[in-house]
Amino acid sequence: MNNEPPVASCVENGGPAVRRLHSPEAVVIIVIVVMAAVLVAFEGLPVMDVLQLLAGAGLVAVVVVALGRAAPAKGLRVAVRALLTPGPTV
Repeated sequence: MNNEPPVASCVENGGPAVRRLHSPEAVVIIVIVVMAAVLVAFEGLPVMDVLQLLAGAGLVAVVVVALGRAAPAKGLRVAVRALLTPGPTV
C-alpha cells in the first residue's frame, strides 16, 4: 500500500505560483475605479478625460515603482525632483 500523499499538479510542472492581490492593493484599485465613476456620473467629466487622468496616474505609478526598485535612494530623489519641478506654462 502506498502511504505517500498525492503530488499537486502545480508542483509537478514547476510553473510559477499565481500571485494574488493583497487587501491593500485591492482596496486601492477599487477606490480608483469608484472615484473615476463618480467623476463621470456626478461631476459630468467626459469619459475620455477620466481615462486620460487614469492613464497618467498609472504611468506615474509605474515610473515611481520602477525607480524605487532600481535604486531606492536615487530613484526617490529623481521622483521628488520631477514632482517639484514646475511644468511648462501656456
